[in-house]
Amino acid sequence: MPKGAQTQGAYAVIVDLKETELRGAFLKGKELRGADLRRVNLSEANLSYADLIEADLTEANLNGSNLSGACLNLANLSEADLTKADLSGTTLIGADLTAANLSGANLKKANLVGTNLKNANLAGANLVGVDLSAAELKGAILQKAVYNQETRFPPDFNLQEAGAYLIASGTLLIGVNLSEVDLSGVYLKSADLKAANLMRANLVGANLENVNLAGANLVGTDLSKAKLRGTILEKAVYTQETQFPYEFDPSEAGAYLIAAGVSLPGVNLSGVNLSGADLRATNLRGAKLRGANLRGVDLSKANLRKADLDDANLSGADLRGADFTGAILKLVNFSEADLRGVDLTRADLKGANLSRADLRGVDLTGASLKQVNLSEADLRGVDLTRTDLRGANLSGADLTDVDLSRAMLKGADLTEANVPQENFFNLEIEAR
Repeated sequence: MPKGAQTQGAYAVIVDLKETELRGAFLKGKELRGADLRRVNLSEANLSYADLIEADLTEANLNGSNLSGACLNLANLSEADLTKADLSGTTLIGADLTAANLSGANLKKANLVGTNLKNANLAGANLVGVDLSAAELKGAILQKAVYNQETRFPPDFNLQEAGAYLIASGTLLIGVNLSEVDLSGVYLKSADLKAANLMRANLVGANLENVNLAGANLVGTDLSKAKLRGTILEKAVYTQETQFPYEFDPSEAGAYLIAAGVSLPGVNLSGVNLSGADLRATNLRGAKLRGANLRGVDLSKANLRKADLDDANLSGADLRGADFTGAILKLVNFSEADLRGVDLTRADLKGANLSRADLRGVDLTGASLKQVNLSEADLRGVDLTRTDLRGANLSGADLTDVDLSRAMLKGADLTEANVPQENFFNLEIEAR
């Protein structure tokens, strides 16, 4: 037991726990009134219904903790980390949350009367049904936070400048990022959520009648007991973890099951949000993926022959062993992607972004890399024979053991690039 802690029946009387390691602790309903919890690690701890009145939680780590129903009246939470914490139904009357990090936190129906949120980070937080009318919000960040018509803000607060999203019937929310947000029971009838990212969002019991979810990312989303009459799901994507109402068939509504090894040849997913999806060994031959959001996807060993990926976002994607033969790759964002071992022979990559990409073992023989961004890319051992690199940005790139024979480098930027002298034989070069 931590120093200064005593047990009395169901309660723990705390004298001094500052800087203590309590990660994942089960403290549900505990009496912690006035406790010194400065800089304590309570990440992922269960503090639901705990009495934390006047507790000092300055700089405490409450990342991912459960504080639902807890009482934190007059508590000091300045500079505390409450990222993705569950504060639903929590009472925070007069609490000090100055400069606290509440990004992605669930504050649904929390009591924040007189709370100090000066310079607090509430980006992506759930503020549905919260009364903030008497709260201090000077300097607070509310970008992508969600609220409804029951949420109350101070009279002089500018919601448009704050960048928060109104969750209500008929609202326009095209392409918004609501991943992992708790939207259970919300009323969104006839709203437009085309191409929205609802990955792992909680929409249990939500009213989504006549909502446009075309092209939306429903990977791992919980839609159980949701009302889906008239909902548009054409080209929406879901996984086996996605939960739909009983007997609802998403495939009949035009949605696509996204899973490792599925076959979707010729499918049209242009502009669809597929970020973070598992598409290992998937057959996407001839698929239309123009402008699709494939950020962080696993496409290792996928068949993308003749696929149209023009202007698609594949940043941070795992593309090892993927087949891009004949694919359209102009203006694709491959930044920080893993392309090891990929065959890009004679590929047209004009205007693509390959900054910080791992290109070791990639065959780029005869490829067009004109105006491509290869800054800080790892090109060790790559065959760039006869490659068109005119106007390419190779600043800071690692070109160790690269074959640049007959490569065209006119106007290329090689500032601080690692280029061994022996690689400069037979170059057509007028590099900067």
